Amino acid sequence: MSTRVFCMGILFYLSLSGPAYSGDDSKEIKQQKLELEQIQREMEDGQRRLDSLEAAQKRVTGAISKYDERMASDRQVLRRLGKELEQLKQNISRGDSLLQASRDLYDRRQRRYLGNIRQFYVLSRQAGTSSADYPNDELEYQRRIVYLTALADFESGTVSDASAQVDRSAADLADLSDRRKTVSGLKKERETSYSLGKSQRERQEKNLAQLQRKSTVEADRVITLRQAAQEMQDIIARLEQARERRAQEPTRRGPSAFAATMGQLLSPYQGRIIETYGEHIDPVSRLKSFSPGITIKGKARSAVYAVASGTVAYTGNLRGYGKFVIISHDDRYYSTYAGLAEVLVSENQFVSSRAKLGLSGQDGEVKFELRDGREPLDPVRWLDLQSL
Repeated sequence: MSTRVFCMGILFYLSLSGPAYSGDDSKEIKQQKLELEQIQREMEDGQRRLDSLEAAQKRVTGAISKYDERMASDRQVLRRLGKELEQLKQNISRGDSLLQASRDLYDRRQRRYLGNIRQFYVLSRQAGTSSADYPNDELEYQRRIVYLTALADFESGTVSDASAQVDRSAADLADLSDRRKTVSGLKKERETSYSLGKSQRERQEKNLAQLQRKSTVEADRVITLRQAAQEMQDIIARLEQARERRAQEPTRRGPSAFAATMGQLLSPYQGRIIETYGEHIDPVSRLKSFSPGITIKGKARSAVYAVASGTVAYTGNLRGYGKFVIISHDDRYYSTYAGLAEVLVSENQFVSSRAKLGLSGQDGEVKFELRDGREPLDPVRWLDLQSL
């Protein structure tokens, strides 16, 4: 039940409280007490729903806190992995440089070694063809061969060392590359975890906002029900008093002059109808509701008039609904004017047709109802629509 429809129902309850009300008081008092009990039950149900919503908010808030903790942990790990990746990047760069330097060294030593081998080969051939007539030349050749042999052996060792250094540099670089792949994979997993946690947290925040809106609506509804319950208690007390006063004076209803005005009543307010009588479906919640009257949209703080003569049975104010006036016509029909910013009449005052009852609010919306006793009537069937 929407707050708006509920408030319209309260206006109907209030319409029975005025001094112009007549009928079987005992029956009506019993009915009012039943309605009060219904309001109290709805108030208890609303409080239970409100408690349930508050519990749901706590659960969602707890879930958001867990996501915050997980995201904080992910951020910390991501920072550490990012630093490690940056360090690995620098190490790989140095490893690349070291590997290239090792390869250059190996190439230089390899070329020097091969050069010495070539010289050794040339000298060895020359030694074989030397003449015995030149013993000094032969001796020189032998010394050079010995030198080149020793040098070749030394260069062979340096080449082997350079080759081993190249292998170590390559292995170290491969290890660094593997570590970078591992750390990159871990970082990607953490980024995925962080993104998922952020998405889930945002979804929980939306759920929390929705629960908070529902809680606000439900809290307003419970407050309205409490106010209505108090109003009903006051109404019952007044009806009890009226019954005692009229216990020995039963009221009879005669023919109603108001009944003959169907289709002829002038509009209570200048404007256009923005909400009609009957069932409606809320476009957001898709909930069905029943409007016992119509809503007319006009200019702010414009005059609102009585549609027919009668006695002001009730004036009041509902939270979030504005001030309102109820007029009794022939002790049978009731007209209700709600959403007023100012009321210019008082209870028990007799008003003539087209009497000024008050002024519309800043939103320019006036809610108008007609009832035959407790039965709501479609105001459109009673109004002269050309007078809107």
